[in-house]
This record gives sequence, structure tokens and C-alpha cells, in this order.
Amino acid sequence: MDVRKIIKDAMILFVITLVSGLLLGLAYEVTKGPIEARELEQKKAAYQSVFPEAETFVTTDGIEAAVADQATVLAAAGIKGVEIMECLAAQDGAGNTLGYVMNLSFAGSQGPMTMAYGRSVDGTTKGIDILTSTETAKMGALADEPEFKRQFEMVVTDKFSTGGNVDVISGATITTDAVVNAANAGIVFAAYCGKGE
Repeated sequence: MDVRKIIKDAMILFVITLVSGLLLGLAYEVTKGPIEARELEQKKAAYQSVFPEAETFVTTDGIEAAVADQATVLAAAGIKGVEIMECLAAQDGAGNTLGYVMNLSFAGSQGPMTMAYGRSVDGTTKGIDILTSTETAKMGALADEPEFKRQFEMVVTDKFSTGGNVDVISGATITTDAVVNAANAGIVFAAYCGKGE
């Protein structure tokens, strides 16, 4: 066994690994900013789609405190498996709060999903928009189709229910239930935020 050859091969492998790691780190840093900017623009567009009359979306100390307390609020309402990633007050040009938009994270049938949800101060659900999804095409992915999302537009209700005021997506009951559960979390959380504003 030639020790020098082993050391040489180990050094070559080390250099290759080091260069590869540096290149991957560089690629991450180069693409990180544009990816984050694109995600932010998609989120803003989704917020605007679920609350079109709002001119600005802002956070307040009251909303931040509510987000910190979300587990207690949602658990008290019997809602599990939904996380409020962000909540903002939807305001008109004069700074009046018209309602709330939020970014909700939850599990669909195939993996994680995120959804924008909008609700006005008068208790009207303005709409939903799927931000990210790993659901199966032609099944769970149909939750992002306009026909399905229309069921959540301009609806005054204290609770959505699968098979009640929301039609089940054929072959995607789990996804439908998950979206309905997330929308119900939005209803509960918007009411809670409204008390603190």
C-alpha cells in the first residue's frame, strides 16, 4: 500500500469537495435574492387578489402580538394543523383598516401548502389564493383553480364546511378539508386580530 498515493488521492478529493462547496454556496447567494424577491411579489399579488380594494398591507403591534399568541387562539377554536405565517391589516388610502390578509401554512394530502386568505372587518371572506402546493395535478392541485376558489369569495360565514358551503374536489377530499380548515383558521384569526386593533 502506497501511503503517498492515498494522501494524494485524499487531497484531490478534499480540493474537489472544497471547490464544489464554494460553488454551491456562491450559487445559493447569487440566486437567494431574486428568489426571495419573486416570492415576495407573488405574496403581494396574492394578497391583492384576496383583498382587491386594499391599497396597503401593514402590520401593527396588535397583530404581531396576536400572531405570537396564535396557537392558543386556534386551539381554543378547535383548529389544528394551521400556522399563521403572516398577518397584515388591509388598509384603504386613508389608513383605515378594511380587514386582514394572512399567509397560512398547513398540510395538504401530498405535503405542505401555503395560502393567502382575506377577510373584511364586517365578517366577509374576501377570497383565498394558493401560494404554494405539492398536490397532485388534476386532483388536489385543483384547489388553485378559479372554480374552487370562487366558493370562498365574498362569503359571510362563521365557518366553512366541506360538503356544506364548499364542494369537495373529486378525488381530493383531504386537500379540500385542509383548505377549508385553513380558511376557518383565517376566520377565527381575523376576528381575534379585530379585537386587538
